[in-house]
Order: sequence, then C-alpha cells, then structure tokens
Amino acid sequence: MAKHQVENMGHSESRLSRSFGWLNVTQFAGALNDNIFKLLIVFFLIHANGAEKAGTISATAGAVFVVPFLLFSSAAGILADRISKQRIIVAVKVIEVIVMLLGTVAFFTGSEAGLYLTLFLMASQSALFGPAKYGIVPEIVRTEQLSRANSFIESFTYLAIIAGTAVAPLLSMISANYALAAVWCVAVAIVGLLTSLKIDQTSPAGSNRKASLFFLGEIWETLGSIRRDGYLFLAVIGSAYFMFTAAFSQINLIPYGIEKLGLIQEQSGYLFFVAALGIGIGSYLSGRLSGRNIEFGVVPVGAITLSISLAALHLVPAELTAVLTAIFALGIGAGLFIVPLQSFIQFRSPSDRRGEVLATAGFLGWVSVLLASGLVYLLTGHLGLSASDGFIIIGALTMLMTLITLFILPDFLVRFLTLICVKVFYRIRVIGLNNIPVSGPALLVPNHVSWVDALLLSATQQRRIRFLMERSIYETRYLKQLLKLMGVIPISSDDPPKEILRSIKAAREAIAAGYMVCIFAEGAVTRNGMIQSFREGLERIVKGTEAPVIPVYLGGLWGSIFSYAHGKLVSRWPVRLPYPVTIIFGRPLSSGCAVNEVRQAVEELSCDYFNSKKSDRRSLSEALIRSVRKHWRHPAISDSTGRRLSFGKMLTASLLLSTEFRKKTAGSDSVGVLLPSSVGGVLVNIGLTMLGKVPVNLNYTASLQAVCSAVKQCGIKRIITSRAFMEKISLVEIPADYLYLEDISERTSFAVKLQAWIRARLIPAGSLVKRKGFDPDRPATIIFSSGSTGDPKGIVLSHHNIMSNV
Repeated sequence: MAKHQVENMGHSESRLSRSFGWLNVTQFAGALNDNIFKLLIVFFLIHANGAEKAGTISATAGAVFVVPFLLFSSAAGILADRISKQRIIVAVKVIEVIVMLLGTVAFFTGSEAGLYLTLFLMASQSALFGPAKYGIVPEIVRTEQLSRANSFIESFTYLAIIAGTAVAPLLSMISANYALAAVWCVAVAIVGLLTSLKIDQTSPAGSNRKASLFFLGEIWETLGSIRRDGYLFLAVIGSAYFMFTAAFSQINLIPYGIEKLGLIQEQSGYLFFVAALGIGIGSYLSGRLSGRNIEFGVVPVGAITLSISLAALHLVPAELTAVLTAIFALGIGAGLFIVPLQSFIQFRSPSDRRGEVLATAGFLGWVSVLLASGLVYLLTGHLGLSASDGFIIIGALTMLMTLITLFILPDFLVRFLTLICVKVFYRIRVIGLNNIPVSGPALLVPNHVSWVDALLLSATQQRRIRFLMERSIYETRYLKQLLKLMGVIPISSDDPPKEILRSIKAAREAIAAGYMVCIFAEGAVTRNGMIQSFREGLERIVKGTEAPVIPVYLGGLWGSIFSYAHGKLVSRWPVRLPYPVTIIFGRPLSSGCAVNEVRQAVEELSCDYFNSKKSDRRSLSEALIRSVRKHWRHPAISDSTGRRLSFGKMLTASLLLSTEFRKKTAGSDSVGVLLPSSVGGVLVNIGLTMLGKVPVNLNYTASLQAVCSAVKQCGIKRIITSRAFMEKISLVEIPADYLYLEDISERTSFAVKLQAWIRARLIPAGSLVKRKGFDPDRPATIIFSSGSTGDPKGIVLSHHNIMSNV
C-alpha cells in the first residue's frame, strides 16, 4: 500500500515566519508611538493655549497629520518598488528615532512650531512606512498565509491605537512633564529600530519608475491601470471606504457620546476604544475564517454587520450597555470587512508595482479620512443634524454599498453561508490539505458517497471549485439554484454526445481560467458504499494541460442520512451531530495519468483513511457489546436448523461460553473451531474473542492433511466442536484435544446463566473486555486456503482489518 503524506487542517496553518513576527512588533511600536506622541502634542498645545481652543488645536493637528500621507504616499509606493522594502523599514525607523528626539527638544523648549513640525515629520515617516510595511508581507510569508498575516497586522495596529490612546494621558499625568513623557516615545522608537533589524533582507521589486512632483497624475495613472482588473479596483475602493467609515465613526463618536449618553468630551473619546477592540477581534476572526486563502465571502458578512451596527447606533436606547454593544459590533464588522480586501490588494498587485498600488490605496484612504471629517462638519455644522442622525445616514450608505457588493459577489456570500451551515452539522477532519495548490488550475477526483459531497469539499477550501455533477442531482428542485450560483457544470452519461462534449469543454475552459475543477468520476452516488469504476471523461478534461490531478477520498460518509446506506435518502434521524467526516487529499498526479491510475490512488487513500482511525479503534468484542446494547431485542443470528437469537441472547450465550472456555483454553493463544456455519459457530467465535483468543475456523471440507497443517502452523492444542457434527465428518485423527459444546450445555446451571445475562446487560463494556495494552493490529482470527496446491496458506486478520471491513 502506498504511503501518503498526512497532515490535518490545524497543521496546514503553519507558524508564520520569525521575520513576520519582527515586522509585526516593529509596526506595533510605530503605531503606538504615532498615537502617544500625537496626543501628547495636542494635550501640550491645549494646556498652553487654553481649553477654549481645544477644537481648533485638535482639527489643526489632525490636518497636519493627514497632509503628509496625501503628499508622500505616491512617492513612498514608487520607492518601495525600487529598493528593498526591508531597507526602507529600517531607514524609516532611524528617521522615527530622530523625529522623536526633535520632538523631545521641542517639548523642552516649549516651541509650538517645533511640535507642529514634529507632528508633520512623524506623519511623513509613517507615510513612507505604509507601502513598505504592507508590501513586504507577501515577500516574507507564503501566499496561503496572507490572510492570517494581515489579520495579525490589523489586530495589532488597533491594539496599538487602544494602548496609545490610554497611555498618553497616563504618561502626561505621571511624569508631570511632557518632555519627560516624550522620552518614553524615544525608547519605543529605539525598540522599533532594533526589531526592524531582525526582519530578513528582501530583494528590490525591480521597478525603474521615478517619483514626480505631480503625484496626483501618478495616482490617477495607477488607478487607470488597476481598473483593468475589476476585482483589484473594487478591493482598493472598498479599502478606501473602510477608512472613510472608520474615520467618520471615530470623529462622530465624541459628539454622539455627549448628545446620546450625556458624557463629557474626554469620556466620549474612550468610546472608540470599544470600536478599536472590535476591529482587532474582527480582523483576527477574518484571518481564522480565511485560512489558507483570501475568503471574499467574509466581505459581505462584514459589510452587513457594519451597516446594521451603524444604524443601531441611531436606533438603540440611550443606555451605555446597548451603545457599547453596537459600537463593538461595528468594530467586528469593520475588521471582517478590511482584512480580505487588504490581503487581496497585496496578492493581486503586480510584484514590481505592489508598493505603487498600496500607496494609491493609502492615498485614497486618507482622502476618505478628509471626506469623513468634512461630512461630519457638514451634517452637524451646516445641516444641524445630530451625531445620531449621522450614523443612520452612514449606515444607509453602507447598506447601499453592501447591496452592490452582494450584486457583484453573490456566489461568495452564498458559498460562505452554506459552508458555515456545513461546518455546524459536520465535523470535518482534513488530511493532506497541502497537496492542494493555493493558486492555479487543478482537477479534483473524489469518490462519490453522498448528495452533499460537493458542499463538504467546498468546506475544506477557500478557493472556488467548479464541480461537474450528475445532471439528475443538479436538477433537484431544492439544490438547483444554489448549484447554479456555485458554477456547477451538469453532465450525465445519458446526455447526447454533443451535450457531453459541451460539459467537458466548459470544464476545460474553467481549468484554462485557473479554477479548481472537481469531477465525480463514478458518475453517480454509490449504492453500496464501494468505489465504483471511473469514467474516462476526466482524462479529456486535463489532456494537453499542465493541471495536476488530485485524488480525493471522502471517508465516513457512508452511513450518513444523505447516503444510500439505509436505502432511501433522509429516511432516519442523524446518528450524530456534528457528523464526523474525514477528507483526504492525495499527492498530485500528472495531467497525463490514466483513469485507472486515478482510481487506484483513490483506493489507496481509502486505506489511509481506515489506518488514520486505527488509534481510536476498540476491540471487536467491545464494539460488539456496544452494538448489542443498542439492539438488545432485535433479531441477530439464525441458521438452517431454525434456531434464532436476538442480540441480547447472542451476547449472553457468548459470555456464558467464554466463562467455560477460560479454563479449558488457558495457555493457548489460538484455538481451533470445527463447526459448520451456524448459530453455535458464531457463539463460539464471539466467546473466544471475548477472552482475547484467536479463533481459527478449520475447513472441514479440506483434506485431513490440509487441516493438520493449519493446526500445526497455528500451534493449536485445543479444538472446539460438537459430537453431533463430528459424527457427520471423517476428521477424527487431528492431533489436538477436543472440547464438545454438548458437555458445556449439560453442566450449565441457572445461576451461571443468570450471571451471564447480568454481565451482558448491565456491566460496562470496558469492564467485560481487556482494554489495557490493546493493539488494533492484534490478530482477531486466521483463515486458511483450501491447500489444494500444497500446504494451506494462513491469512491473519486483525481487529483493525475486520472493523474496517465492517
């Protein structure tokens, strides 16, 4: 049996690189410094000029901080594409230390102009940092880790915002000296510089483009180039809208808290803490939901959450708990919304222009911040609306954007929600997930066990899969619209030749477009649980392409309510919720492989599936006891003599026999059984298995020489049979001691039978059998060939073998 690399889903999300860890610490220190130092400057200026000028000072400081992002974002993006992003990050951190020192001097001298200059320089170095920070992520993590990496960056950024906003007032109060407080920022900047040196060196992207003073023209040109990629353009616009919503919420929450909750200005400022916490958690959740790929299905979910929570801020009663809940939900929605977009911009941007695209997205984001400030001023200053009214207006605008998103990406949302439902009702264990390419075409070829196979396979992937599906299933009333939305390609062996060719052509076109395509090569859901023959259409789909063929095995689905294990579909209640399923992806085969090679690979994966269950195996005896307890009065066995036993009577009789066998078979591992296929033969086999013995059923139709050979090979000293049976056959010269069933039944008292019934009915299964030291590969029985061409050959079947076949 072939050996396959097996890795479960938890292992597929391997640890992010150390270099990314240092990048995250570096950017956290920078974001922390930005927030602390900016607030220290604002507090100092308000203290020096009086509280009546607080609004003017805050607005001026905000403008000074935003302008560098507008002026230098384009140049920063071009720079990031020309030289090593790691070198830019280190240089920016050196500049940050210098700027913090200049700011400390400005505090010491009390120079307001110096503080405004420091704020401008701080924002300038942050503007230079942005494209390099986001652009280096695809260079130091693998593509399948992009969403996860961005979720950490966003989470730590907003954690830095929370920490900075909380620490700044404490530093100013504890030190009672702004210059001394600024020294702490110098220390943080030095930490950021040291951690930046730990980031691995990266190569320049190779762009030769030069920056220009006419940066608006460059921004417009970049927008024009990315408009040709519709999805990338929409991601950039969505990212800018996130900045607009976040800025509007941050600005509007201060008057909202004053008007709605009666808070003072400083208390209202802390409301954004809750939103920032929500964004951090939402970003982390988005990364977890995306897994190895960029999950666009999260974007509409985030947009819907964002819309509802913005509207809720207008609708909820003026109670702190209700308001904080709405604000937290707002943050969660924003976090879910931004991470897939940011990851997609990094992934989709051309490698030699990634910094340029990220800079353009950043520029649009900061323009959105200014627009948000202007909108707050327009709504509250000129139109006289309340802050609460502002939130309902933005909520309506966001809902409009959400509807547009749903119109453009309906399949992503429906697929995402469907997968959530699948994961609720199924517990899916995935093995070999790294055998699936993160990008590019591939043909998946699984066995076909149930009517939900396609949904279960989709649940293991964030990539879209185009399924070829039996037309009769595709035309099912309740599934057709969902399958159509998923881009399923219907096909049937009953289709006319032209229709079959059309379906195969559609599959080839999907492969050429870079999709993963899945074909259920058996052509129908199995009716007996076995893998049926594969049809040759799969060869035609990948012929002449470079797409790998990936064998897949769906394990555990035979027996589910959507399989034919019980005759009709959904003919009984589920036996377990969530229902356990194992999906194994094998190593890719070449596009030129034959159909029989693919089927062989799937069959080998089925062996891997059963072997993966070996560690959880119980003995045959324990499994039988548990089954008997569920079906105590149901018919179990019968034979041609008319004898019939229920499950309960079968187990009671087997335990009764095992008690008698214990002494008679002491010292023997293997015990011969010389009985016909009958109720008695079943009971003897079960009784011996209960004792941990290996029953060897001797073939009484074989020659005496063959039977004696089997006895010798197994070292059998005791044979269990019956006198009535021995009278009918001529095997009387076998060298072994005989134990007759008639002798056991004659001396069995009522008390012994009652004790056996109590054990069978009431004693826990684990107490009836020996668990300690149990090995699933331990022999359960040995069967022999007839020996017609020489000595009979023994086949050892383990507990695991038989349980797997069951």
